[in-house]
Amino acid sequence: MAAEPPVRLADPMAAPALSGVSSSWTLRHVLTANATISFVLASMINSLLHESAHAAAGIVQELTPTISPFSVEFAPEGTTSQQVVTAAAGPLFSLVMGLVLMAVARTWGRGIVRLFWMWLSFMGVMNFAGYCFVAPFAHAGDTGQILALLDAPLVISVLVGLVGAAGIIWLARRFAVEVKRYASDLTVERQLAFYPWLLGTPIILVLGALELATFDIPVASLILILMYDVAFGIFAPMQFNFRTRVHNTLEPLGVTRVSVTGLAVTVAVSVLSVVLAAAGGLTLG
Repeated sequence: MAAEPPVRLADPMAAPALSGVSSSWTLRHVLTANATISFVLASMINSLLHESAHAAAGIVQELTPTISPFSVEFAPEGTTSQQVVTAAAGPLFSLVMGLVLMAVARTWGRGIVRLFWMWLSFMGVMNFAGYCFVAPFAHAGDTGQILALLDAPLVISVLVGLVGAAGIIWLARRFAVEVKRYASDLTVERQLAFYPWLLGTPIILVLGALELATFDIPVASLILILMYDVAFGIFAPMQFNFRTRVHNTLEPLGVTRVSVTGLAVTVAVSVLSVVLAAAGGLTLG
C-alpha cells in the first residue's frame, strides 16, 4: 500500500507525533475530526441563535414565543407587520452576526476554537443568503414568508433570489481565502473544507430528523427543512472553484490532537436540542 502523502500545515509545530492520539491516527485525521466537530457545533449554535432572534423580536412586540431548535411559534400570531418583523429578525441577525464575526473573530483562539468561529461566521451569512435564494421557490422560509405577507410581485421575488445566489457565490470565494490561511496544499484544504461538510451534513440531517419527529409538520415543509440542512454548508465544497484564484499568508492553526472538550460540548448541545424539540419547544414570556 502506498504511503499517504505528507500533510503540510502553516504550523510547523503541528507535524510531530500527536500527544494523546493513537499512532494509527495521522494529522490529516485529526484535522478532519476537529473541523467536522466544529462544523456540527457551529451549525447547531447558529440555528439556536437564529431562532432566538425571532423569539426576541416577538417578545419586544409583546408576543409570546415558543422556541424550538428549528422554528418559533407565536401566540398570538400577531398582525401582518408584526409577522414581517419577527420573520426578518432571524435572517438579519444571522447576517450581521456572520459579518461581524468574519471581521473580528479571525484570530480568536487556536485549533478547534478558531475553526468553530470560522464556521459560525460563514454559516451566519449563509443563513441570510440561503433564505434569500429559496424565497422565489418556497414561502416556508423566513424570506419567502415575508414576500408572501407583503404580497410582493414576482420580479421582487426573483431579485431576492438573485441576491441570495450572489451572496452564496461571494461566500464561497471568501471561504476559499479563509481556508488558504491554514492550508498550503489541496490535501489540507480537503481536511478543512470538504470532508467536514461531507461528514457533518449527515450528522445534522440525523439530528434534524430526530428533532422534527415529534412535530406535526407538512411533508413539503419537512422536505424543505431537510434540503436546507443539506445545502447549509454548500459554500465549503464550492470554495474549490476559487482556490487557485485566491492567495493568503499561511498562519498557524495549532491543531495537534482531537478536541475531547469540543466533542463533549457538541454532544451536549445535540442532546439538549433533541430534548428541547421532544418537549415541544420552550415557551418564553
